[in-house]
Amino acid sequence: MAGPSLLVFVFLVTFELGQTSVIGETKNTAQILKLSKMMVKLESAVKDIQNDNQKLQNDNRQLKKVIAELSNRLENEIRIREQLEKRVGRCETCQNEDGNDVIVAQSSLNTTAKEKRITGIRSSNGSIAFYAYMTTSLSSPGNIRTLIFDAIFTNEGSGYHHHMGVFIAPRTGLYVFTWTLRVSGISYFNTQLLVNGLIYGWMYSSANGYYVYADSSSATAIVRVAAGSSVYVRTGPTSNGGTILSGQDGYSTFSGWIID
Repeated sequence: MAGPSLLVFVFLVTFELGQTSVIGETKNTAQILKLSKMMVKLESAVKDIQNDNQKLQNDNRQLKKVIAELSNRLENEIRIREQLEKRVGRCETCQNEDGNDVIVAQSSLNTTAKEKRITGIRSSNGSIAFYAYMTTSLSSPGNIRTLIFDAIFTNEGSGYHHHMGVFIAPRTGLYVFTWTLRVSGISYFNTQLLVNGLIYGWMYSSANGYYVYADSSSATAIVRVAAGSSVYVRTGPTSNGGTILSGQDGYSTFSGWIID
């Protein structure tokens, strides 16, 4: 009788161990599936982080470009200011019979008739006005470039500096400024009037079409300007291409005068 009982016991033990093994394998399978799902989520999170990192790198490159452009603009403004300070440093303030201040350059007190034609006529009654033009055409000036109207018709008050294309207000007042550009066919320019680095006027000029030789545009601004402030015309940050014309067929000009 002991033999069959032993066989039954062995069978039951073997069956129990088999059941335990199956349960263990089932648990392991469930854990593996769970880990697989976690791995998929982690891979997705890693891809999202990589995409965000790429986007940040692109944004960083764009910011570097913007910073570089702003730095160049700042350096240009600083250079213009230094030039103006040097020019003003070479001037002396005189007072005429009416008690008005007139800036007179020391180096130009004894000028020839030709030099007077270039630097302009000085005022004897305290009035302030200038009228300048470009002697030659200007091709592809690019963006953020000061336009230099290098010859002068009138410069009462000696506020306009033709070498730099900048007017420095001899005294505080209300001023009118106007500029005209002639552009060749298939040319386009966005120009701005700046007073101490701030934009007070805009103008878009274009001559579209192969059959249009040239076209001209004008803009005017009325601005209260403090004494010593600089005023000039420059190309804008975008939309500039072609040639600014200036010659016997028509000049590109820049002018201004005080009204109050």
